[in-house]
Amino acid sequence: MLSWMQLARKIEGASRTSEKARLFADALRVADEVDLEVICRLLGSRGTPQAGAVSWPALAKAVEEVAGAPAGSLAKILDETGDIGLAVEELLESERPIAGEAAASEERHAQVRSSAIASATGVLPVAGAGSAPTLRSLPESFAAIRGASGQRRHDLLMQLFYGTSPIAAKYIVRMLSGDVQIGLRDGLLESAIAAAFGAEVSAVRWAMTLEGDAGRVALLAKRGALAESKLHYFHPIPAMLAAPAASAADAMERLSEIAAGAIAVEDKYDGIRVQLHVADGQVALYGRDANDITVAFPEIAAAAAQLSESLVLDGEIVAFEEGHPLPVSAVQSRLSGAETTLHERERTAVQFIAFDLVAHNDQLLIGAPLHERHVALTALGITDQCGGVIRVAPQRVVAGIEEIEAEFIAARMRGSEGIVLKSTTAAYAPGRRGSAWLKLKHPIDSVDCVVVGVEYGVGRRRTLLSELTFAVRDDLSGRLTTLGRASAQLGEREMSEMGRWFEAHTVAQLGNYRSVEPRIVVEVSFEELRRSERSGSGYSLRGARIVRFRTDLGPDQVASLSAIEARCRAANGPTGETE
Repeated sequence: MLSWMQLARKIEGASRTSEKARLFADALRVADEVDLEVICRLLGSRGTPQAGAVSWPALAKAVEEVAGAPAGSLAKILDETGDIGLAVEELLESERPIAGEAAASEERHAQVRSSAIASATGVLPVAGAGSAPTLRSLPESFAAIRGASGQRRHDLLMQLFYGTSPIAAKYIVRMLSGDVQIGLRDGLLESAIAAAFGAEVSAVRWAMTLEGDAGRVALLAKRGALAESKLHYFHPIPAMLAAPAASAADAMERLSEIAAGAIAVEDKYDGIRVQLHVADGQVALYGRDANDITVAFPEIAAAAAQLSESLVLDGEIVAFEEGHPLPVSAVQSRLSGAETTLHERERTAVQFIAFDLVAHNDQLLIGAPLHERHVALTALGITDQCGGVIRVAPQRVVAGIEEIEAEFIAARMRGSEGIVLKSTTAAYAPGRRGSAWLKLKHPIDSVDCVVVGVEYGVGRRRTLLSELTFAVRDDLSGRLTTLGRASAQLGEREMSEMGRWFEAHTVAQLGNYRSVEPRIVVEVSFEELRRSERSGSGYSLRGARIVRFRTDLGPDQVASLSAIEARCRAANGPTGETE
């Protein structure tokens, strides 16, 4: 069997999805049961328990110290690559000792050996000189890092990266961020498991919905026991998603085609999507990425502990100040990885607003129509049991365009982003974005940026652009600084033409990613502007989307960093909010 690193490289390098699935299926077929579960959890796409466990500053500090590189080195490379995994790989590769540098490398090595980590690990190999940690050791390492803090977490991070080859470090960092980025999306992962053990893809897909754990599903498939799949509390189910609607008329037309019954409307809250699990006296909150975020919202967990029945609720956590909803950044500030203090809870009050009942007393309800699920949700009496910290989202029925428009205006006046329109007869479709749920939001903003990097697709789409990395200009230095990246969802012809232009104006290439001459301006729409430690500019765009190529503008006409700062302050207050 290939090592996990070799397998990841082969899958990432495969240009066809069928080849990716075959490679993974072959690996699963020969793996023993322990390795089978681990490899699915680490290389699959559903997010891993360690995702979000390490902050960007902590990760950057550890990698830079291991590489013997100056502070800020990783951020500079990240600005160029737009991929933290590639940035770590490049830094470790560039700092690997070569002839003439042995003395300097040994000096750095000696300094680290004298640190706290040396006492725990003994003699350390030279940075980047090893191969990769074993497959089975990674979950243990991730768990230790997740459970540590301060200097101990720093030491464990350095221990993880010392002796690890640059290519292995790339994938480890991606695992820590929750996406190994080798192209094994959910559908492909399910197909590979089915192919490996001669199962039906539909059976694997249903088992994945129930179990919420690719490793467990692969193990059941290997044993021929997919029929034994059952609902597991504290294994989050992929959330049903709402597709955007251009207008009230657009929403009405699309829903009328599929809604056999009435159309329900709810506020589109400006918060974070969360799934709440309550069972056997335990409570857990999971974000969209399947990570456990319970520690960030202890007041919600305490309120949920008052519920006497087992259930899974789908909803939104929203921050309030004097009864008025705050921007989502106020909720995201809780997600720092540290335990939320009493002062923070008093400063920012939050509520869990439930809008769907996914499971109740070991019964999975996703196959029931929305109106039945909502009746059952309302009947639970959650608001009274939880003192208002957890409450049910009000739901109203609309019958025409004018009523939809009136509901939208009313929601905006309440401080919500807009409304969500739902077919009352539709089942809950985990992980799907269809026309049964449509969101109508407030008009989005846009900014003009210059493209500094591009990523291409694979297979037949290898000449088409996949993502663009864009930048604004720093007024003080005159240099470009990255603001973010977004999928290029424009016409295929336009994307092909621009793809050829970027190929001809490539400055550097690493895999599918190219740094390009900063000459092409794009209009980028976004839902929210906020501070971020992960981008070169110090800001990021939530909901970023490439609207069009601005052939009428030159790179000297893009937005300035001071303008971005002013817009962020205007939206989030004098201090702004950090991502």
